Amino acid sequence: MKIKCEYCEQMIEDTDPQCPYCGAVNENVKRGASQVPTTIDELKSFCAAHNMPLEKMRFFIGEDYKGARAFGIFQDGNGDFVVYKNKDNGQRAVRYKGKDEAYAVNEIYQKLKSEVLDRRNVKVSPGQGNSTNPQDYPAMQKKDELRRRRDNKKRRKKSGVMSFIITVAVIVLIAVIILEPDNSPSSGYYRYNGHTYYNQRGSWYMYDDGDWTSDFDLPDSLEDDDKVGDYYESISYSDDFGATDFQESDYYVETSSYDDDDWDSDSWDSDDSWDSGGWDDWDSGSTDWDSDW
Repeated sequence: MKIKCEYCEQMIEDTDPQCPYCGAVNENVKRGASQVPTTIDELKSFCAAHNMPLEKMRFFIGEDYKGARAFGIFQDGNGDFVVYKNKDNGQRAVRYKGKDEAYAVNEIYQKLKSEVLDRRNVKVSPGQGNSTNPQDYPAMQKKDELRRRRDNKKRRKKSGVMSFIITVAVIVLIAVIILEPDNSPSSGYYRYNGHTYYNQRGSWYMYDDGDWTSDFDLPDSLEDDDKVGDYYESISYSDDFGATDFQESDYYVETSSYDDDDWDSDSWDSDDSWDSGGWDDWDSGSTDWDSDW
């Protein structure tokens, strides 16, 4: 895939260790040096390296699993990568379907990471953990810090509440919102009816008359959560889109669609972070199997 050199702005291969034009280090390769998988095969190898019992965890990598209670990713006969969740009743919710393998793999990778972290937080909560080994204290402190950060975010949301009854109502409302299925379109480029669009965290933009604009009528098909995925192209720019790079426009906000304040990616995307201390007590029943994701 072609990317733009951050120094001389020439188009280079994303796998080039250095820019062939100016000699600058390709920061994309440096970021790719982390352990985050970008293909289904890499994700399989990653899970195998950490001895994850995927079937017990209910993750099916590279498999179109038809049974209930399952997260999975596979490539269908049309070449599309499909990320899905089979609910408790066997109904399938498709998280992503498209040609961008790296994006699809990241979706299932982030869900796997979320499931692991949820169980870790439960294990090491003060008064609940069974470990008395001093070597475990740094990891426990780190997890406590993650939990404190989440608690602080919740407290900020409740800062304007004036009474206990209203506080309870707000908490219930927040819980309902969290449990609502997230069917919003993925950030990235879309092609529909000969035009190129870009979705940036829920906001739509269209390439028109040589520039990006937010002043247009969005087609009904792109507003339809059940159809919009059919027109998704990629999170990454390509000359084939017939448009300029959205990241070079005035509308672009420099933030990754994968960012989450609750994650410390530098520590999580390393080998040690996935050492759970054993997977024998994994309980897939604690997953919310009724939600879409």
